[in-house]
Amino acid sequence: MEAVKKPRYRIIARILLDNIVWLIFVFCMIGFSVSIRGFFSFVNYVNIIYHSVFIGTLAIAEAFVLISGNLDLSVESTAAASAILSVWLTASSPYASGIMMNTWGAFFLILIMGVVIGFFNGFFVLKLRIESFLVTLSTYIVIRAMAVWITGGFGMNDLPSAFRFVDTTKLFRIPLMVFLMILFYVFFTFILRRTKFGKHLYIIGGNINAAYNFGINVNWALFRVFILSGVISAITGWLMAARTNGATAGMGTGYLFEVLAAVVIGGVSLSGGVGSLVGVFAGSLILSSIHSALNITAVSPFITGVIRGLLILLAVSMDALKRMFRK
Repeated sequence: MEAVKKPRYRIIARILLDNIVWLIFVFCMIGFSVSIRGFFSFVNYVNIIYHSVFIGTLAIAEAFVLISGNLDLSVESTAAASAILSVWLTASSPYASGIMMNTWGAFFLILIMGVVIGFFNGFFVLKLRIESFLVTLSTYIVIRAMAVWITGGFGMNDLPSAFRFVDTTKLFRIPLMVFLMILFYVFFTFILRRTKFGKHLYIIGGNINAAYNFGINVNWALFRVFILSGVISAITGWLMAARTNGATAGMGTGYLFEVLAAVVIGGVSLSGGVGSLVGVFAGSLILSSIHSALNITAVSPFITGVIRGLLILLAVSMDALKRMFRK
């Protein structure tokens, strides 16, 4: 018995739907380049991808968790706490610890911090059966408060050159951390698409009962995804500190909403089991290009907040439309 073939128009529509984020990005770039003076330049294009590093890297962490059918609201505060802790340990600022720890020793400690936060989230979600939204919301609040407590509300700066190497070093006039972000996307795309762990996440997010029936160790896979999210968020905090040559108590405030918008605009479903990092990368570039356009045109920051809110609404609407089409 021959398999029933889908109509060609449905196949084309599916391909367009899965890649619409890249079409939106291209239209944004063309529209902004034509209509905004000064937008069309190599320097501005580099700034767009440079500005997307933090949102783009945090979006990788959030995408993994969403694909697994969960949510991690603590990525922003984990990144902020990582930046603050690493600066507090290594900087020569008056409000730092005075330890002036070796750069790579501090990096190792923030990785441990990321693991601990991820393990904490995973434990409460998987062992105590509390919704990931509630657990990670609590973690978000606690970690942000601890970061303020560490700094005492003061900013810190003056990092060693080894710490800032990833930002001050440039290849082809592009900061090294941009290439590092791209490398992350390539590596974690491979993890999602080509490894058993990644394939299991799609199955778990799509239908957790089917995952159990297939014999997948669901709890172990989800523990790992929360820990991975914590580690990636911690590394992002390190990059934030390297770029700003310091840290403040309010560092990274508001990143969470942009990360969620980038992930959902990029095609990752809020219901789990669907999405790719290729789309997420495009989603983060769209947000960065809009941010650049608003800066060049000197739009009021109050209007900027309205636009960001509308973008989140657009992202959720796109997710709903995609789910309707797939059904």
